[in-house]
Amino acid sequence: MEIRINKESEVPLRQQLTEQVIYLIVTGQLKAGQPLPSVRELARRLKIHHNTVSEAYQDLASRTWLVRRRGSRVVVRAGGDPIQPGKVDLDDLINAAIRAAREQGYSLQQLRERVRERLLVQPPDHFLVVEEEPGLRRLLAEEIRGSLRWPVESCSRAELASNPGLAIGALAVVPEYAVADTERLFPKDRPMVSIAFPRRTNTGNAFDNCAIHR
Repeated sequence: MEIRINKESEVPLRQQLTEQVIYLIVTGQLKAGQPLPSVRELARRLKIHHNTVSEAYQDLASRTWLVRRRGSRVVVRAGGDPIQPGKVDLDDLINAAIRAAREQGYSLQQLRERVRERLLVQPPDHFLVVEEEPGLRRLLAEEIRGSLRWPVESCSRAELASNPGLAIGALAVVPEYAVADTERLFPKDRPMVSIAFPRRTNTGNAFDNCAIHR
């Protein structure tokens, strides 16, 4: 396990150690189930305090890169090893998916494409207002946010075209005159909400009286 510590660097020693261990795991130089040197052995090899190594190992274990086995040995976590409850965040789940895909021989590009395909077919969980004019876009988002309970995001068609990932999990809300230009940027089986602008009602809420079409 080749690790180099630069004591002159502004990066803390513990961070240098954890980042290099993660790099070795991700690149396959450290395999699932492979034991790491003991805390004192690695501290002696790198000529740093053993507490620094211990803290780095604890950090990597809490982030599920490493697990402790019988006799307090620290090993690279395998796909089947349990994850400690309450210590898993989204990054940990992504890391686990990346490691599992690598172990099965899939490339990161294959993983990226398949994840994007799966996300695009998931039911929407927020509205996405698509409109070129910033003021109108902001107004529409505010009206929807005040009338409905779903989260609301917004973008221009140019932003959506350059970043197709914005369509993931989104139900598009588009002025009716822009539907034709916008629908090609969304999955064909995803309904789109088009809005015909109304006159304001006595309540002042433009969205209350708009025509919505699917």
